[in-house]
Amino acid sequence: MFFMTDITMYGMKRLLFSATLTAIFVFSCGTMQPADEAHRATILPLTNGWYQYDFTRRLKGIEDEYNFFAMSGMPMVQELTWKYTGVVARVDNGALFDPVTGVELQINDAGEISSAQNISIRGTVSNDGTFQWSGLHEEHGRLNSVFVKGKLAPLPASARGGRQFDGVFHLTDSGTSRQQLVKISNGFYTWSFLDDEETGFTPWPTLIHPDGTFSFGMDMTTVMEMGGFSSQNFSTSVSIEGTVIPGLGITMEEITRTAGLGVDQAAGPQIFSGTTIRAGEFPNANIPDTADDIISAGRAAVRALPRPNSADFPPWYLRLPRRAGFMFATGEKTFAVQEVAFTMAEAAAAANLADQVMVHIAATTTEITTNVGTIIDERIRTEALQRLNYRIVEHVYNPKTQTAFVLLEMRLD
Repeated sequence: MFFMTDITMYGMKRLLFSATLTAIFVFSCGTMQPADEAHRATILPLTNGWYQYDFTRRLKGIEDEYNFFAMSGMPMVQELTWKYTGVVARVDNGALFDPVTGVELQINDAGEISSAQNISIRGTVSNDGTFQWSGLHEEHGRLNSVFVKGKLAPLPASARGGRQFDGVFHLTDSGTSRQQLVKISNGFYTWSFLDDEETGFTPWPTLIHPDGTFSFGMDMTTVMEMGGFSSQNFSTSVSIEGTVIPGLGITMEEITRTAGLGVDQAAGPQIFSGTTIRAGEFPNANIPDTADDIISAGRAAVRALPRPNSADFPPWYLRLPRRAGFMFATGEKTFAVQEVAFTMAEAAAAANLADQVMVHIAATTTEITTNVGTIIDERIRTEALQRLNYRIVEHVYNPKTQTAFVLLEMRLD
């Protein structure tokens, strides 16, 4: 953790953010075939039900970058990216609960995304199911910028495994003896480990196909750059594939790969297998919740949180201006010192602009996918940097909440 020693950084804000752009990159999501091709052009308005929800999420450490610069005088880039596959989510009355990030998104008939709990979140869903949303997130008291991109695909009953796969299963890895419990219900697979070993992620519900097969995975990439000369980029990926055989059990293979920092290796596959457990064999507390229970509990917890008061926000923050040929982005930061609050609010808004520019460029750019992520042509990075030329059109500080708000505008070439 870095602590601020200088609060006169407002005049250095452009230097700080220009340095952070050295790690700009474009997200790619795993190719996914919708369960019903007929839904591809008519996904909006979203109907109630289950959806495949595969996505990539980037967390950029706005405040950590600022604090490092304040303490050392050197710029820093800090970004974490997760790519998830095999996630299922549920839409009810226009609200989608994300079981991985624990966010509930409101999606109206036009595909506009917002969040009642986090006013900074905004995005869109297209008719073909592609979506993107972004916002700000405070974690351990530090400001982060979040950008999410992915695809939604409806999962009707015909896309899900039948009741013959239902049950609770006890799986053991033959090599490490690690154990987990799996519950299959309503065509969905949920799981939990029986030991206290750190998993590195929160398990999410995934789909059982009509033939009993399933697959899911996660890639995590960390980018750290300091002073423009020290760069670290490393990734860890986990992929899981398995099959449920009615009346016999489950077989599953888990493969982990690590790359970066001079390491490029795949651990030997962990082979899990197991059968249905008998009633009372394990305490009920150990048995995983169903996908329905996970979504319901998560949604209830989010809705119980206090909601922000829209009266504390400027009108242009609640609804971004629209102007042909221009992009707009907002940022906010609560801090007692106005100059510091404005600096970080601007950096957060500029990070959002950079995300928009990259999406705009990526629409016509070919990506080269590798087993540990996506290599982006240098032309994209150069072009994005050249295009990021914004101006501050609004800025205001709310003394009651000690929050700075900034609105940026950028012309599209």
